[in-house]
Amino acid sequence: MRLEVNGGSRELGGGGRWMLGDRVALRRASISDPVLREAYRLCGRLLVAFEGWDHWAGSLLLPADKRPHSWAIYALIRWADELADSGDPRKRADRYDLWCRRTLEDVRSGRSTDPLCQAFTHTAAVCSIDVADVEALLAGLRADLSVRQYATWEDVRRYITGITGAAGRMFLRVLEPVDPRAEEVMVALEEAMQLTDMLRDVVEDARQGRVYLPAEDLQRFGIARNDLRGGPATPQLRRLVRFQVRRAHELFAAGAETIGMIRPDSRPCLWAITETHRTLLAEIEQRDYDVFSRRVALSPWQKSLIACRAAARGFAGAAA
Repeated sequence: MRLEVNGGSRELGGGGRWMLGDRVALRRASISDPVLREAYRLCGRLLVAFEGWDHWAGSLLLPADKRPHSWAIYALIRWADELADSGDPRKRADRYDLWCRRTLEDVRSGRSTDPLCQAFTHTAAVCSIDVADVEALLAGLRADLSVRQYATWEDVRRYITGITGAAGRMFLRVLEPVDPRAEEVMVALEEAMQLTDMLRDVVEDARQGRVYLPAEDLQRFGIARNDLRGGPATPQLRRLVRFQVRRAHELFAAGAETIGMIRPDSRPCLWAITETHRTLLAEIEQRDYDVFSRRVALSPWQKSLIACRAAARGFAGAAA
């Protein structure tokens, strides 16, 4: 099955199959319109197409009525990222800008003929998502079309804030904060997770001409851009990664409070996402900071263990 969305397309697996939890989630979220239900299901299949079944399983940690909205937000973010990264480089900017204009028009009007946007506009209305956050997210992702490196850590943080800050505020609307400080504290958590992803993808990004690690840090450890494109992990490269891992640990510590600032029934999901990234950092440390010979990833049993621990936390919270 191929999904067509405002100027882009993607082949999706699954055909017309229902996936685990689809029916219950849509019913609990009071989504009864057949067209809208199919739009949300397409967002769910897009999640699986891009990230695999373990990410779908992760969404099951959310209360059923919140799951469809998480699919819609994720699908919008992931689709925008895909458009910014794929296709003819000479046409990417024009294609991306056209998609953004059409998408923002749909969100503002509350109506769309594209399945992804149908689901997202419905989620935006139900969860009171600010259009300004959608604009900020799409503008932040557009930076990948022109910016190839950031001079300082503060520049990187501004880039992260433009993307994950807006995305985090959208997801918080679904997770439902119970503390007014949640949005502020979550910034550090977002930065920590994004920096972890940057370390995982440093080789792939460098091969595509993008370097997200600050130029000031490369200079500090005597590293050139081309050194990040893969190969042996030199002592200088290991020191660079160790420096970034320590920075990520500090950010995780600063943002850990966020989990306790959202509704209890949403906490297992956010805890699992956070723990996944912290475990990835531990894997990088276990490899003596070598992210260059092969990409860091968690094994199926590690993912299963995190999911089980998250579910147990949810059961314990419900019983309390």
